[in-house]
Amino acid sequence: MTLRKTGIVAAMWVFGLACLAGLAWAVQWLDDEPVHVPPAAGAPPAAGPDRPLKALTAGTARSVAAARHGLATGERSEASHAVDAARRAAEVGHEAAHGPVGKGFTAALKHLEGARKDLHNGKPATARAKLTRAERELTGVLAAAARQTPGVPPRVVWADYRGATLLGPQGGMIGRVQRIQPGPGGAPVAVLDVGGSQDVLGFLDFGGRTVRVPADRVLWGPARYVGSTLAALPVRDPGRLPVTGR
Repeated sequence: MTLRKTGIVAAMWVFGLACLAGLAWAVQWLDDEPVHVPPAAGAPPAAGPDRPLKALTAGTARSVAAARHGLATGERSEASHAVDAARRAAEVGHEAAHGPVGKGFTAALKHLEGARKDLHNGKPATARAKLTRAERELTGVLAAAARQTPGVPPRVVWADYRGATLLGPQGGMIGRVQRIQPGPGGAPVAVLDVGGSQDVLGFLDFGGRTVRVPADRVLWGPARYVGSTLAALPVRDPGRLPVTGR
């Protein structure tokens, strides 16, 4: 009888862990999925990676527009996914930008956080209004964002970005930061893992490849000791980046 009870308890534990793993994988898979921006959303065009801050600003606005359109057409799940992606991208922009662009990201992030709460509380109409305001803030600073050159964190905090989650221009998760290190001539280089599945169950990575890019092509979010540190590589196709060894 004791062995039978032990077997039942063990089976229940295995089943519970499998359910948790499946849920974690599903959440991670959704975060990895790119945001679909329908033409009817009226989003601004994507910007090229040669202007990283403008690319992130346009990408964030595109995710906001997709969320607004999703709520208008009753696609609440897609809208929630787009809002979450936009919030992640806006957090990076809030840290990386300054002047009017930084203020635009700050205002947009406030509206996005309010919209997410409204969605949680079953107020889609109020959420749509806040998304409209967030999109207006971002599109209003696109030209200024094109004129800003992003910086690189001071060397004393480089270690804080080890393992940071790497975002694409619209806030989707595309990889992870391995480290920042000196490159040829001393210029900082970001070593990144892109593609594959990252941070499954909080510690497992599958697939992907390692690339090195100039650190000033990456936009660096706030370094956090609680929660995920975020960075963004605002290129639409990270798969075309050159492959390097580790």
